[in-house]
Amino acid sequence: MQSLTILKALSDESRLNIFRLLLERDAYIEVISERLKLAPSTVSFHLKKLVEAGLVSSKKDQYYTIYFAVPDFAEVSLKNLVLGAGVKLKEQDKVEEQYKEKVLKSFFKYGKLTKIPSQKMKREWVLARVSENLASNKTYSLADLKSLLNEIYPDPGLLITEMSAAGLIELQNNKYKRT
Repeated sequence: MQSLTILKALSDESRLNIFRLLLERDAYIEVISERLKLAPSTVSFHLKKLVEAGLVSSKKDQYYTIYFAVPDFAEVSLKNLVLGAGVKLKEQDKVEEQYKEKVLKSFFKYGKLTKIPSQKMKREWVLARVSENLASNKTYSLADLKSLLNEIYPDPGLLITEMSAAGLIELQNNKYKRT
């Protein structure tokens, strides 16, 4: 199923109305034109798009062509239609992950953070990467945490503040813990 082609075909109000009419009953171009108050040439143009998308088909009846909604597509849910485009989403996830790694490389040199990004998304990525240096099941005193983070960035106090604000670490009983 070509989800994008179908959604594009139905994105036009006239095509949507034609498809709706054909879901109710089969019809000739002239009948569609009369019911929807559209020129026959306009109806013909829109029907061509619906046929290309696989939503509508036709059959000959003497001198006329009868158009009808393809039964398989009449039953497709919006959820299935959108999920049909899932392959593209996986490709987009891969591209996003590559972009994220590129951003992270630009802020880290030789394992050290060069600066904290001002853009929220980039800052979250960088801080998440910094938090990976903390054991998930260990607690740290302020001095120990500062000592550890000082090896990554010259202002560990700023890192602690930023990581706390981002919800990556929390303070419990005067000890810091990775969340």
